[in-house]
Amino acid sequence: MPGIIRAHGARAGWDERRRSNPMKPIHVFLLCLAVTGCQCGTETPTPVTLRLRNDTSQAIFVDATLGKQGLSLQRQQANVWLPFEETLGCECNSCDRFCDSDCQCPLEAPRQPLVLKVLPGTTVARTWEGIVHFARDTSGCGILPDSTPCMEEDVPPLDEPLRLQLCYAVSVPGLGPTNGGAPVPGVFPVESQVCVQQEFIIADGQAEIRPQPPASCTQDSECTVPALCLEGVCTTTCPAHTFPAVGGAWQVRVLEPEEQGVSGFFSRSTGAGGRRIFNGSGTLTSVRYSNGAMTLQLSRPAAPSGEYKASLSISVPSEATVALNVGEFLTVRVVDASTSSLPENRAVTIRDTSGALLLAADPAQLGMLLASEDTSPFTVASLPGSVGCDDSTCGKRSHQRTEFRADSLAVALKPGETKEVVAARATWRVLNLANSSYRSTSCTLKSQLPYVVVNRRGASAP
Repeated sequence: MPGIIRAHGARAGWDERRRSNPMKPIHVFLLCLAVTGCQCGTETPTPVTLRLRNDTSQAIFVDATLGKQGLSLQRQQANVWLPFEETLGCECNSCDRFCDSDCQCPLEAPRQPLVLKVLPGTTVARTWEGIVHFARDTSGCGILPDSTPCMEEDVPPLDEPLRLQLCYAVSVPGLGPTNGGAPVPGVFPVESQVCVQQEFIIADGQAEIRPQPPASCTQDSECTVPALCLEGVCTTTCPAHTFPAVGGAWQVRVLEPEEQGVSGFFSRSTGAGGRRIFNGSGTLTSVRYSNGAMTLQLSRPAAPSGEYKASLSISVPSEATVALNVGEFLTVRVVDASTSSLPENRAVTIRDTSGALLLAADPAQLGMLLASEDTSPFTVASLPGSVGCDDSTCGKRSHQRTEFRADSLAVALKPGETKEVVAARATWRVLNLANSSYRSTSCTLKSQLPYVVVNRRGASAP
């Protein structure tokens, strides 16, 4: 068979030599035969360590289904870099056995697709045995014309330039959280992969490749979803943070107002987006603080007789509780945007008899419920630019600062931060419980910005 210079027996001899002395392969150069298609190289293959080193600031994901960890090899032919098979797969595919009617490859069961998360500062390596397998058309096994290819084997020269290619993605849709310790089930997104190459020669014994550094940025909109702009670069990796989770004692929770006795304490109206608005004023007859919840009882005379009475329960973090005095006259306003999917999305404000703000508390699910006139003298806004992120089953969630502004005062707080400030002739505590959003998600709660502004009554003020 012209052009074939390596028989399967030579491979068997190489296997035996490597088993007997795996650390010291004997390199023997073959004589080149003056025959068309002759391949020249060493008889004994030299293993090469292929290494992926992630020295960027973000994690990357590689296809681990076949155990190649995103690393593939290419060989140059006619000035074109072409991929090749590293292993035969089945002996019956080799050109030595292809015409053997007794040799049949077993059916392969479908493989579960796997992906591997490679964290910043980590390295992944595998070994290539130093053998190239390439397809060659058969001649019908000497009986009938046939163009079915078989696999030929070659050992490249030690100084032949080869190319290592790394293909990776910066995110895998629907994967969920993973610590990168081992491959996990997931479909690698070929359509969004990034590929880089690095040339090497076998004589080096190793080849190392690194992903591209992430792009620089100043805001999230400059980054491709789901990447965020953190510390001046676009990244999909979420560094550790201490932002508290919303829930339990760390939340804004306002129950639906209740009326007792003669109905009519609250006037009711409909606001933007179908929100229900409750407005009511009366004397505080009772206030109870228990387990982070504050329950108010209010009343005022009804016409022509009786009393209008109402009860309101509010939960905020303990450091944001407002001090109220039984007997004082208060005005409360509740904005209710609750739905079947977000059943407790209510905000509240409380003002004294002079109209001064005492408390503004907003769970701000899918946007703030309180308008600037509700929170006056403060305006509250989410600031652009991420200060952190985390991966969840809903996708990548980014965290932002919240700004509290009154007169010439402006305070920007990260999630979980609180600060005491002096403005509008009073002392206040402002608290950013959370400020997070998803750039892309199918989950209902796409964003939330719970905050509290509380008047520190009795504290010194100018």
